[in-house]
Amino acid sequence: MAWIDLKESSQLENEIVQKTGRHLIFKHSPRCGISSMALRRFEQTAYFKNSKDTFWMINVLLSRDVSNQMAQTFGVRHESPQVLLIESGKLLHHASHGGIDGDLILKIH
Repeated sequence: MAWIDLKESSQLENEIVQKTGRHLIFKHSPRCGISSMALRRFEQTAYFKNSKDTFWMINVLLSRDVSNQMAQTFGVRHESPQVLLIESGKLLHHASHGGIDGDLILKIH
């Protein structure tokens, strides 16, 4: 499964909020060891390996404005690492740090 880079506010609005289907956004800080560990652990899950959901990666160091827009759009506080599961423009699930669990996300419908 490949990550799609989320770099622009227009991507968030046009490709995630206004589209049907499920999208997972992983907010990642490449300078943070905890974020890197959470990402590696997440990429080992059955959810990541087998899901047909669309996977987006946002580098919060380079695209903080988009990260802030996500916080406002979905009503969640900015954290990193953090995942947001969106379906048809609605937030289904969000978690950060040790709460990021691909196996749990796999069970969310």
